[in-house]
Amino acid sequence: MESIILSSSSNSSNRSDREGERERFCYCGLSSPRRTSWTRMNLGRRFYGCARYREGLKCKYFKWIDAKFSDRAREVILDLLDGQRQPPSTFVDDLDDVDSKQVEASSANSLKNEVSKQAEVSSVNYLLKNEVSRMKIERKCYQMFIIVLFCYIAYLMIKCKALEDKKKFLQLP
Repeated sequence: MESIILSSSSNSSNRSDREGERERFCYCGLSSPRRTSWTRMNLGRRFYGCARYREGLKCKYFKWIDAKFSDRAREVILDLLDGQRQPPSTFVDDLDDVDSKQVEASSANSLKNEVSKQAEVSSVNYLLKNEVSRMKIERKCYQMFIIVLFCYIAYLMIKCKALEDKKKFLQLP
């Protein structure tokens, strides 16, 4: 009876530990999945690692979650694994499948964010192009106004010169 109470309290403590953990991100900016080490030195220890660890472009992000096990605990785990006659790689493959699905989901979210950013940039680009074309039309209008104004001033100068010449012509010597 007492062991049941102890196990239920340890389950609640594990649950609260997991709930208290915040999401980790590797240096690539992707969500860093929680993994379990299956090397002989760190058997069963959990850690966070780069989300792209299988791709070769990993950023070398690494952080242990668990403290190092004692030699005795490591021996017990190895004995248990040897007793099952099942190599830990099958467990790792199952965990890696889950991890890869998490990476795919975070990549899909990143892609959605990129698409929305590109749509926003595209709409700003469209508005800027419209503004530039409006300014080009305005510039041509100002140029035409200046040309017409220059022609009118030239016409007035010619007219004034003609009036002066006519005045001189009408004057008696």
